[in-house]
Amino acid sequence: MLIGLNAPKHFVKNLSIHNNERTHLMNKPMPSLIGHRGLPDLAPENTKSSVVTAAKHGIRWVEIDVTMAGDGSLVIMHDPDLRLFGQAETRLVDIGKSELSSIDAGSWFDSNFTGEPLLFLPELLDLVIGHNLGLNLEIKINPDIDMSLQVKAVYQCLSDFHITAENLLISSFDMAALVELRKLDQNIQIGALAQKIPDQTPSELAFIAPVSIHCDQEHLTQEQAAQLKEQYPLYCYTVNSAEKFAQLLSWGVSGIFCDRAHAEDMIAVLTHSSN
Repeated sequence: MLIGLNAPKHFVKNLSIHNNERTHLMNKPMPSLIGHRGLPDLAPENTKSSVVTAAKHGIRWVEIDVTMAGDGSLVIMHDPDLRLFGQAETRLVDIGKSELSSIDAGSWFDSNFTGEPLLFLPELLDLVIGHNLGLNLEIKINPDIDMSLQVKAVYQCLSDFHITAENLLISSFDMAALVELRKLDQNIQIGALAQKIPDQTPSELAFIAPVSIHCDQEHLTQEQAAQLKEQYPLYCYTVNSAEKFAQLLSWGVSGIFCDRAHAEDMIAVLTHSSN
């Protein structure tokens, strides 16, 4: 059952939760240390190597980007063009899976990864299921393609795979995309993603019924964290400093997205905070 559509006006202080419907909210949907785009400290982001490397280092959850190419293919990439691979002028809307399959997605990172292929969503889902990973799938809406088409395609692909509900969380910066997703599925876990916690509550927030809030750690204040943690698990991106990680945990933040989630100093923060 969904929360009503009447959202409160102030995002932090006045978020209201229906006790009978949302008691599960305070259960953290993800662990405290999440691999950002796999493990990009050791392998090229959003690739098979990055996901597998994360799994080999004992990382339990990964955050991965998905977007759409011109032929409707769902490719694991952050940008709507090929800028990461030195082809910023090539837009995804103008190419399809055949062209994307020939892209070298690894040599920009290190010559040892030359020839690393791009992943597509079905391949990613096989990977995370095979390695028993939790997945925060971030839908990067391609601005050159209809938003609704993209959300429906992602949801259909997810529906074709046996990934347990507790091992999947969908997020996006596009609030309209999350509304579209919630219309398709009342039970799927959604994370509301914003660079900065807004002063005013997005009117759609209550409708999407998020299980968590995600924001940029650079814009979060201790006061905001203290207020928000009482109502939603809060996750911050992208945190690569052990000192910052420890500070955020002390503020009540539930977890972080990290490029070096395998690092001893990051893991030591978790050990210390649990003692």
